[in-house]
Amino acid sequence: MKRDVLKIALVVSLVFNAAVIGAFAYGFARRPAPPEDCPAPEQFASHGRRIARHIGVPRERTMRFVRVMADSSRETAGIRSALRSARGELIVLIEAGEPDEGAIMAKVDEVSRLQGDLEKRVVARLLDARTVLTHEERARFMHLIRHRCISEDSAGRFTQPVGGRKERGVR
Repeated sequence: MKRDVLKIALVVSLVFNAAVIGAFAYGFARRPAPPEDCPAPEQFASHGRRIARHIGVPRERTMRFVRVMADSSRETAGIRSALRSARGELIVLIEAGEPDEGAIMAKVDEVSRLQGDLEKRVVARLLDARTVLTHEERARFMHLIRHRCISEDSAGRFTQPVGGRKERGVR
């Protein structure tokens, strides 16, 4: 009787693990392929100007705002490339005939570390960008960021993430 319970627990655990790995792989498969390399910072200039115009930054400060945003993209390009590479290696490890759980978990740790590094750089960029903005512009900028990253319920409380990257590949 005790062996039967252990066998059932083992089968349930294996099925659950296979489902988690399948969901993880499916999530990667559904995303559009990222570009081979992060676009040049100069290509962010029009996007930065569009954001500046949207939040009401006057022309005399727009270029400073765009420069802060573009400087950050130079810093994050290497991390984004390493992150794409590590995620690709993770998928290869998961797809192996006999997956090595230790290697997979080590790669997951690497992906998590890189994602954390990227998040820190992005937040540093947001803080730098705020220094160029007035109080009102900062409020509009943070509203834009909040709208892109998080949902709010009717009482203005933050709820779950909206979904991260948009389908059109905007980072």
